[in-house]
Amino acid sequence: MELDVLKYFLTQGPFAVLFVWLLVTTKKESRERETRLHEVLDKFSEKYDLIVDRLDKLEERWRK
Repeated sequence: MELDVLKYFLTQGPFAVLFVWLLVTTKKESRERETRLHEVLDKFSEKYDLIVDRLDKLEERWRK
């Protein structure tokens, strides 16, 4: 009985370690990608606000 359990963990152990390692690295890469995406979206929102302000000014000038 104990020998069967030991054989099971010896055969499945490396796969479990590989799975955990892949899970951790994938989560880390996703976090880094999400951080970069937020930086890009923040820059885009700044430019968007600038464009909206300029369009509002042009609209005001056009209405006068």
